[in-house]
Amino acid sequence: MEKVCDIFTQINSKGVQLDVFDLLNALMKPKDIQLKHLYRAASERLAFVESPKINVYILQVMSILKQNYCSPKYLYFLQPGVEKPIRLPDGTRTTETLVADREGFLAHWENSVGSIEKVIDLLRHPQEYGVISAGFLPYVSIIPAFAAINTLIDKQPANRRLTATKKIRQWYWASVFLQRYSSSVETTAARDFIAMQKWMDDDEAKPELINEFAKTFRNLELRRELKRGSSVYNAIFNLFVLAGARDWSTSEVPKLGDLDDHHIVPDSWGKKNGLSREINTILNRTPLTSHTNRCVISDKLPNSYLPDMIKENGEATVYSILESHFISRKAVEILLRDPFTPDDFQEFISERQRTLMDAIENLLIKERFGLPANLREIDEELEEIELALRKVIVEAVNNNSDELPEHLYAGAKERIQKALRKNSAMNAEEYETAVGVLQFFDLRGLEDTICSKSLYNRFSDRFPHKETFKQKFSQLAEIRNSIRHSRSVDEITQKEGEAAILWFKKSLSL
Repeated sequence: MEKVCDIFTQINSKGVQLDVFDLLNALMKPKDIQLKHLYRAASERLAFVESPKINVYILQVMSILKQNYCSPKYLYFLQPGVEKPIRLPDGTRTTETLVADREGFLAHWENSVGSIEKVIDLLRHPQEYGVISAGFLPYVSIIPAFAAINTLIDKQPANRRLTATKKIRQWYWASVFLQRYSSSVETTAARDFIAMQKWMDDDEAKPELINEFAKTFRNLELRRELKRGSSVYNAIFNLFVLAGARDWSTSEVPKLGDLDDHHIVPDSWGKKNGLSREINTILNRTPLTSHTNRCVISDKLPNSYLPDMIKENGEATVYSILESHFISRKAVEILLRDPFTPDDFQEFISERQRTLMDAIENLLIKERFGLPANLREIDEELEEIELALRKVIVEAVNNNSDELPEHLYAGAKERIQKALRKNSAMNAEEYETAVGVLQFFDLRGLEDTICSKSLYNRFSDRFPHKETFKQKFSQLAEIRNSIRHSRSVDEITQKEGEAAILWFKKSLSL
């Protein structure tokens, strides 16, 4: 071992960089394991990821799955027959062998390669993560953690696998937008794998990064994302693909191999108007087919071709296509201005920033991606009604939490205390008022509050017939729970839910 290390030190000192893969390749040869040959056989399956470290990533996935950690010193213990020292809880020491023999190593290697291959397929899928090419992968370095964490799904009971998939999706997007894999990758991967294991077993053990993303995502300043390759720039582009952004010329969803990163307001116009940097912001970019980008639109301003598109195809069709790119009706009206000025450009990208922030909240944080368009709209209306009901209750009790039904208040306080213990950044004072406490009431808790004997008279003007209120609430809860728990929504449930939504909107003056 000492001689091997001496050789590596000498070679590295002469400018030939050798990594942990090369070291383990040398160490395992006497055990009849040719790592380089194994990687050569696997490399075609993983070719989508353009990284010289993919060979090390295979070992890292093996290490995470075997011992939760993947820093270089831990990879050493993947060798067959090597003993790993362990400190027991009582302070005594012992050893364990992670990989017994050559056959065991080969089996773990193949499992790791398969796990990485699986997440590559997921990442590339246009309805899963929308990474249309290697250049639009937010982080190459997230691959080992993602591959290891994704294996946790198969360990769940059949009825928990859908929930596990949703949790992993939440972890992925939070990690990308919080830029967690830009440094200390091995430490972050190990920490995330352990945290996700706990969350799989306990719904209350949600990793703090999920809440952090939900609280801070609106602080993202997308106008500063100017270059393809950054995690946030690429993630937004992935979002366009996930949303099914349609080509402006054909209205078809482009094939993944035929997408250009198009400037909405042309790059040439930006340079002429002193916006040579800001014109490249992701807020001014969108995916189009190469033909539409280069031959149909080229360097034209939108106000020169959008009027013809609208005249030929109708406003509804054109607005629908542009909305699939998160370009709102207001943004289109700005783009149609003639003359179009630098101030108009600033207004346009501000409006698109707002639209994309709403998209991140609705599609990634509130997970409405998997919903059909009609159910996505219903889900948004349900949230609007739930927030309005909370507001009505707050006004009825003058924001005094002590006036809430005692049994509901006690349950909410227990959940609040649990959340405060998990997150020291929470301000306990915010949850002493009715506004704060009601955040921990579920939908049925709101119904029980309004219908309680001590409070119903305060709502009787708005909801004069308690039985009608309960009936409509049941219809509302049924469609809400079907959507939130990914159950199929039959026609009767949908129609009754839509009728309940209309009833509540009228009663709440929404």
